[in-house]
Formats: sequence, C-alpha cells, structure tokens
Amino acid sequence: MEDVDAMGDYTRREAVDLLSRMISIYSPTGYESELANFIHSVLTSYGVNAKIDSIGNVVSTIGCGDPRILLCGHMDTIPGYIPIRTRGTRIYGRGAVDAKGPLASMISSFIIASRYSFSGTIILACVVDEEGESKGISRIIDDGIYADYAIFGEPSGSSSITIGYKGSMHVKLTAKSVGGHASAPWLYDNPLELIFEAYKSIKERIEGLSISDDRFYRYSVSLTMVKGGVAANVIPSDSEAYLDVRLPPGATPQSILEIVKQEALNTASKYRRSRLKVEVSDLTPPYEGEADSTLVEAFRKAVKSELGVEPRLIKKSGTSDMNIYANRTGAISVAYGPGNPRLSHRNIEWIEVEDYIHSIRILLRALSYIMGIGVGDVGDILT
Repeated sequence: MEDVDAMGDYTRREAVDLLSRMISIYSPTGYESELANFIHSVLTSYGVNAKIDSIGNVVSTIGCGDPRILLCGHMDTIPGYIPIRTRGTRIYGRGAVDAKGPLASMISSFIIASRYSFSGTIILACVVDEEGESKGISRIIDDGIYADYAIFGEPSGSSSITIGYKGSMHVKLTAKSVGGHASAPWLYDNPLELIFEAYKSIKERIEGLSISDDRFYRYSVSLTMVKGGVAANVIPSDSEAYLDVRLPPGATPQSILEIVKQEALNTASKYRRSRLKVEVSDLTPPYEGEADSTLVEAFRKAVKSELGVEPRLIKKSGTSDMNIYANRTGAISVAYGPGNPRLSHRNIEWIEVEDYIHSIRILLRALSYIMGIGVGDVGDILT
C-alpha cells in the first residue's frame, strides 16, 4: 500500500467512537437494521460507496483486480441487552466481543485502506443473521461475492488466529401422547421420558464416534432446552427438547442426521402410545484451514510485527459463517478479531481498547502482506 492521503485523518478517537456507538445499538438477530443504517452512514461519510442489500447486509468494495480479499463480520448478537459502559481501559456491552469489536476493527481497517492505493480488491461485508440461520452469508455467496481470501470477524484476541471451527446441527424433538393422572403412570406414555431417553441414545451413539482425546476432534451433543408439563401431578400430553450437536473435521452432517433419525426411531418404538417427531436445522459442515496457508502466514507476520510475539493458532468448538463461506467457495479463510472468545454469549461482555486498536493495525498489515506491497509504518497509525 502506498500512502496517498496521510491516513485520511482517521484517528484513534474515531475508531473508539465507532466501536462504542456500534455496541450502544442493540441488534439481536432479526433486528440489525438500525446498526446497518449506522454503518452505511459511517462508510459514506468517509467517501466509501456502500449499499444495503434486500436482506440487510451492508456491502462495500474498494480497489480492483486480484487478489480479492473479503472482510466479513456479523452485525447481530444473541438476545439480552447489556447497557454500554466504560470502566478504565474496557468497554462493556452486548456484542463487545461477539462480534461488534471484531466488526468495528474491520470497518476501521477498511476505512483506512480506502485512503491508500493498492493492488487488488477488498470487500467489506457486514452481515445479518449469523447467530440465526446464516441468511446473511448465504446471500453474499448467492450474489457471487467470491474472494481468494476471506477474513471473518470473530473474537480470537489480537495475538491469536482462528483456523478451524466445528460443524453444527440443531435438533428439535417433539413427543405427543394422551397424558393423564400421574398416579397411574402405567396407563400412559410419558413424553418427557420418551424425549429424555431419545436424547441419551442420540448422545451416546454420536459421541461414541469420537476417536481423539483432542476436544476439537470430538463430537458433542448437548441438551439445551426442554418444554413440557402443566402440573406436578399430571403426565403431560406433549413435550419438546432441543439438542445442539457439534461435528469435528471429517464429519458429514448428513451421515450424523441419519444417526439422529435412527436412534429416535429406535427409542420411539418402545413407546407405543406416543409419537416422536424429529426436525433438524442448521446443518453446517466443519472447517479446518491449513496452518501454513498464505493467509495464515500473513497474519503470523502481522502479529509478530505489531506485538512482537508468535501468534497462537486456535481451533474452536463453535461454528461461524466461515464454515459456510469457506466450504461453499473454497476461499482460504481465517477468523480474527479482538476480544476474549470465552466472553461470547455470556451476561457480561467487555473488550480492551488496546486489543481493539492492535487488531486494526494487524488487519492492515495482513492485508498489505497478502497484496505484496509494504504498508509502511503502521505503528504510527491510531496513536
């Protein structure tokens, strides 16, 4: 990259203000429009063309030609409002870690990069529904937004790079019977017992497929929600349960789906007065990138230059939009961003301002290394 506009006056204060304002906008899945409009206005205020597509993604492109690099982060968060506040060097609020901190660092690096000339194309995609059904990233793919390299904004900490995620599957079990008085259980099938037995059977069968002690390469089945019952002395007539299944590299969602159905069928056959229905959603395959890819090497150099340490390569038991994009497009992909990933989906989220600032610089360095042109003294940026 060659400096053409003296950093465009994008300052540390502006970067932190962007982060704070994004966190202050509550945007659970399905309610991202206010944040999308804000991000669109920020980009256009810096002279960057941007659009909001029909499902609410914000997309912007700078440069032209190859290589093509995608910066993708999600605007939605899990439900549960956490008021924004600043305490010392930390900013607290819903999405500070997952994943407005990482997304804000991408937007900041994108704005800064727009002030430089460089060889290649950088695409910024701020997507909806990552915490839901990944409609946002699916739309990006369907619109033909392909890249040679893809960087996904997810918390890793500024000194770590995520190169793999497990796959996922969500299972809903629904059991129905006639119900009756709890004093005569021999007369009725109990839907709660049916569902629990089916869950135990599914869990034992799937987790038994694991052949490694490494958690990343093991299957997991978690019971996450159970509904049913109207009173302590009534056998319910129906119940529901939800299972979260995580799949290691090498697993195929379709084969695991067949196991789920078979175990549910076997269990249901023991309860002749009941019906058991199985519904499956979010069939997302696992993804594991190469530890020595060009993109990983660019981040190694970037982290070493910025922080003076060797980065840690991590593989997460969660699932992200990276799984979908990398598997469907073949793009070399990593996930990167500020924040402690262990704070994701918790009732307290906070991000260190310095971690955020470092991540912006590291993203800029990595972008420059991929494009084969030196960025200059990035250490002077956002000081």
